[in-house]
Amino acid sequence: MIKLINTIEVSPLKYSKEEYELPEASDYPDADDWYRKWEEVISKLDLGFHTIKKDSYLVDIKTIDEENLQMILETNLQEIDLEKFEDEVPIFDGGIVLTQNDKILIEPSCCGDIGNIDEWQRILDNKTSDWSDLWIGHPWIFYRKQNGKVQFSDYSDLNLKEFTDIKVIFEVDEFELKNELDKMKKHQIKFKHRITEILKKMKIDNAEKISELMTGVK
Repeated sequence: MIKLINTIEVSPLKYSKEEYELPEASDYPDADDWYRKWEEVISKLDLGFHTIKKDSYLVDIKTIDEENLQMILETNLQEIDLEKFEDEVPIFDGGIVLTQNDKILIEPSCCGDIGNIDEWQRILDNKTSDWSDLWIGHPWIFYRKQNGKVQFSDYSDLNLKEFTDIKVIFEVDEFELKNELDKMKKHQIKFKHRITEILKKMKIDNAEKISELMTGVK
């Protein structure tokens, strides 16, 4: 059984109200020791929501309550010249996570954002059975459709033109994927409306337009 999760990236240090001293790499020559110390510091932060797994900053948008969502918006907008919001408001980093039997199989990578939900829709709209790329950030993932199934490759640093021997890592039922994606679209629209209402409460001008830019939903 598959499940999709609509996520945004939330770095705990960015939104914490307290100051935390991170370990210096020079104090921990061994990278594994440094990372364990870094995790120890991060684990002390409690923002009222949890990431999808221990070593991730991705948070299910449904689990972020109004208080924490407002905190995230206030922090993000501090860096924005609201008079130039159309050029400066960024879309949330993150995107769709695919799990099967509670195991994460696909998650957004570097430069992926919540607007990449359109890339998942492209899977369903694609009429060919050829390999195609799924843009969720870098590295790439490729997919193809075969007999009602959607087959996925592993992550790759090569683009589709460079890859000559793509192997199927797992497959999912296309109809099941469609049902899950329909749910994600509704979640994202609701997320956009929540952001609009919070921005209005914060008396931010152009709340509707800003929420569109942040979520990729028009």
